[in-house]
Amino acid sequence: MALALIAAACGGDDDADLVPAATVGTAPTTTSTTARPIDVAVIPDDPAQIDEDYVQAVVDALFAVDAEATKIFVATKTLDERGIDYLEAIYTEDEVERQVNIWFQSLAQRADELLGGTLLNDVQRVIDVADDCIYIEVESDYSEVTTRDAPLTSNYLGLTPKDEDDDPEGRNPTAWMLFMDAVNLDGSEPENPCEGR
Repeated sequence: MALALIAAACGGDDDADLVPAATVGTAPTTTSTTARPIDVAVIPDDPAQIDEDYVQAVVDALFAVDAEATKIFVATKTLDERGIDYLEAIYTEDEVERQVNIWFQSLAQRADELLGGTLLNDVQRVIDVADDCIYIEVESDYSEVTTRDAPLTSNYLGLTPKDEDDDPEGRNPTAWMLFMDAVNLDGSEPENPCEGR
């Protein structure tokens, strides 16, 4: 979330007439679809099930935890240890360190512009899925975390399976952790972190 804050600092339906008119005497076609239940605490055995719906559910759950850290940091205007505990539940060790450093800068430079909301991430693409890695592009909406007029931004996330020891307090309801939360300032896509893992 904090990395995203730094990045943030820096009509009608034309196809409406294309719908075919109903034909008299023809019964409407109906289809019944049942969405499969998504359990973010489980890594699917079938990699094909690690699709946009599954990944969106995981990302939503992870950033709900991130929002708890945000609330604490914004309320206290410090790197309160309680907030860091939430970050440690969803980020790998190296990424926690980066997030804490960015939070430090954000609190020092623009604490009055920060809001205690949730960074909203809409999954745009599942770029790669490997045994121990998911690489995705999200569109990040900062409207709940900053008073600045920040545009929607393409951001890239890397997820890796969570170890039981990574979240002893059970704050992270998913089977995943974020090892990458990045955006290239030039708008380019970062190198695929799943390759070679």
